Amino acid sequence: MLDDLPLEVIERVARYLPQADKVRLTYVSSKFRFKVLPIIYRNIYLNETPCVLSDADPLLANNWTCLSILRPHFQYADTKLKALVRSLERSSLLSSYVEVVHCTWHLDLGILRRLLAVLVRKAHNLREFRNFLHLELATDLKAIGSRLNSLDLPPPGILPQKLVSESYLPLLRDLVRHSRLDNLTSLNIYLDPGVFFTNYAPGIRKLRIRELGLSLRGDNYSSASFNTPRLTYSGIFDPNFLERLTILSWHEKQDLDIYEHYHLFELLEFKNLKELTLMSFFANDNFLQECIRSFCQLRRLKLDYMFGHSISSNIVELMAQSPSRKTLQYLDLKFWELDPYLITIEQRQRSRFEINETCKCDSCKDVFRNIIRKKLFPSQAALNIESIEDVTKRDIITKIISVDPIVPYAQFVDTRPGMMFVENPILGNARTINKALGVSGPSQSAFTSCDVVRVYHAHLHSMKRTFDFFLQKFPCLNFLSVNDVPTIVCEGPGGQRFNMPVFNSAGYVSNQIYEVVDEENLFS
Repeated sequence: MLDDLPLEVIERVARYLPQADKVRLTYVSSKFRFKVLPIIYRNIYLNETPCVLSDADPLLANNWTCLSILRPHFQYADTKLKALVRSLERSSLLSSYVEVVHCTWHLDLGILRRLLAVLVRKAHNLREFRNFLHLELATDLKAIGSRLNSLDLPPPGILPQKLVSESYLPLLRDLVRHSRLDNLTSLNIYLDPGVFFTNYAPGIRKLRIRELGLSLRGDNYSSASFNTPRLTYSGIFDPNFLERLTILSWHEKQDLDIYEHYHLFELLEFKNLKELTLMSFFANDNFLQECIRSFCQLRRLKLDYMFGHSISSNIVELMAQSPSRKTLQYLDLKFWELDPYLITIEQRQRSRFEINETCKCDSCKDVFRNIIRKKLFPSQAALNIESIEDVTKRDIITKIISVDPIVPYAQFVDTRPGMMFVENPILGNARTINKALGVSGPSQSAFTSCDVVRVYHAHLHSMKRTFDFFLQKFPCLNFLSVNDVPTIVCEGPGGQRFNMPVFNSAGYVSNQIYEVVDEENLFS
């Protein structure tokens, strides 16, 4: 019966199956195998570490097929990548299924080039090969550049160069010439496009791309590299088409005003922008406010500023009064929480830890009584801070959220797989905490993996007012990440909206939901 299902039905069903189940379907029968394999190989995500599914919704980012890496070590990634190369090399049919390949930055270049060589020869439906840093890969792509919808113009080196090689810019010009610019939907570039295209691709029609990735780097070019004055961003890109913009700053010091140097205020002309990501920026509230005023159709906003800079409530209020209030579906930022962390530092003549029991639910009471007070602060003296070592030892909230996070990293949790960079971070945190506290071996005072997760859940309960604040301001939110805590917005009884952790959600019970009483159960 399954063999007789049409391909369009199988594709619809596959949307609701995680990767492992799709692979299992290939063993049902040979006919079914050939219907499922195109779905598996269509969009390949070349991860360098294990990918972790959301336990709240395992279908998030389900359009990708990832390498099945068990441990976060590069040799495991190399082994899996070599296996993929062998599979595609042996089967022109499998290669023909590949349409999109997304790289991560630390994959072995030699193996990547072998993969790309196979794809260039056999993957006749390849449309995108993206997110790489090596010029060698871009050179290898020239042979099929005219049929690709994406164009990556890599940097002159992995790190910013003190003096860029004279061969670099002519190489980029050659890459552009081998691309069919009218076909492009996405561009990734590591220098000012207004300077580059004016000097090395003059006279081109405005690019009608929908996605632009800008990397702001301090590479030093010779004075003779750019003789023609730069064009504005709107002189290079058609403002009517650009919908997704990602800007990554590589500048680690604040001695350069990147907003002025890279003419970022020109980007305010792109009124149809629906997704904006600013990463590793030094904050500029004026620029952000102008973005909010200019981009009235924003659906996705990610702000990842340097040193964990928090967005002020005034800016959030401005967002809540803008037209994008009704369109914003994904929000990721740092924000001064409306209630304190479970554990904070009280600055007096003598600094002390302060335990903040914000949530009074039974679960949180138990966490405070049997974990935080019993294991972390078993005496009043333990609350005293004698040195910085005491902070690193007992400030476990900062540790499990930011320092050694127990959640994987994903630029957007719904469109990118979550990647884990350490093996079993929950157990690792428990062991690290026990070692810092001087607890060895199994004992009643030892932290367990379960304790770490329960503290994480209690931390989310302490964010109740913060979560409710954003849900009230932005009625269409589907995903909210505040202070490195990614959540999915769910609907409970009576249409009540609440936040569920995207990762480590097993056993979590929200404290944002109230019992709904109607006439049927009023007197029952």
